[in-house]
Amino acid sequence: MSQALWIPFEAADIEPARRFYLDRLGLSEVDTWSASEERGSVIQIAPGAYLELVSPIRRRPGQGPLAFELATAADVDRRLATMEQASVTRAPGRYPRGHYGFEVTGPDGVDVMVWTEDRRTGRR
Repeated sequence: MSQALWIPFEAADIEPARRFYLDRLGLSEVDTWSASEERGSVIQIAPGAYLELVSPIRRRPGQGPLAFELATAADVDRRLATMEQASVTRAPGRYPRGHYGFEVTGPDGVDVMVWTEDRRTGRR
């Protein structure tokens, strides 16, 4: 189902978090964005494994979301069709970084994002 391990993580202050992963752990940044009130950074941990830092914190403390990357926006839409509409917490659309996806409530109330980097198609 997924193409990569993607670990979303929210930080109260993104700069100290970025500096820790980039300077102290020696990882590399592959993307950044700043849109409206949101700032973010994508840091590659290993081939196919990424940490996405986002600020400010918007979710419940101590409980991060899970994220599953699919190949295309059509794949995302097909997966959405299998979800119960009551569980959808964020309608399909573009995120500030430009990717396309949606969010649902998973087991034990965990937020689950299904998304793609494919920017060519998908609902807007």
